[in-house]
Amino acid sequence: MMYLEYQLVRSNRRKTVALQVKNAQVIVRAPDYVDVEYIDNLIRLKSAWLTKKLSQQQSSSNVPPQCLNNNFSCDKPLYIDGVAHNVVVCFGRQSVIHDKKEKLLRIFIALKYRQYETNSAIINEKVKSAIEQWFKVSMYDYLSHRIPMLSETTLLHAKSFKVRKYKARWGSCNNRGELSFNCLLKMLPLWVVDYVIVHELCHLKHMNHSTKFWQLVEQYNPQFKLAKAWLKQNQASLSWH
Repeated sequence: MMYLEYQLVRSNRRKTVALQVKNAQVIVRAPDYVDVEYIDNLIRLKSAWLTKKLSQQQSSSNVPPQCLNNNFSCDKPLYIDGVAHNVVVCFGRQSVIHDKKEKLLRIFIALKYRQYETNSAIINEKVKSAIEQWFKVSMYDYLSHRIPMLSETTLLHAKSFKVRKYKARWGSCNNRGELSFNCLLKMLPLWVVDYVIVHELCHLKHMNHSTKFWQLVEQYNPQFKLAKAWLKQNQASLSWH
């Protein structure tokens, strides 16, 4: 069955779930209490209608047939969920489209930027900004349902969490019980992301890296050493600028 990528927008004021296709992207608007599994099932049920709408918008958009091949560092692909992807930059209505099957990320930027050279700093900056924002939204959606699940397992509950762009850390926990996560976690396999979540949750009990801390991490994430090894082995690929 075809998988459709979607952007999830939650609100505590909504009473129902609404599906929308805008700028060739599926948007789901849902109340805070609706489970992600329910939304995934709804997407599958409506996949025919959504696919038709996506096709109509993509064919009617003012996107030229030739897109720019642009890996912005030009020497390596972009990792998404632990898988190497090619990045293609197109001109049209601004959006980001993730094609898992083709391992491709299409970045659509405004038509006005066609005047600049392919590898210009301005286009590269627009591409980086679009990817960073897409990373933030995607990772927030995942964390918003995954953290509560892992909190129930570990009985460790944070007061809040946020997603930001960091240069040198995947996550952090402060003494107020607030968690922060790097939006670049979107580049990691989900099983490695889960290790990072458990790691930060365990800091709610041990604000250090003592033996007791690592024992607690291992209790709830037995393959944490494999996750750490994956991060170390792939560190050089986990950057895109």
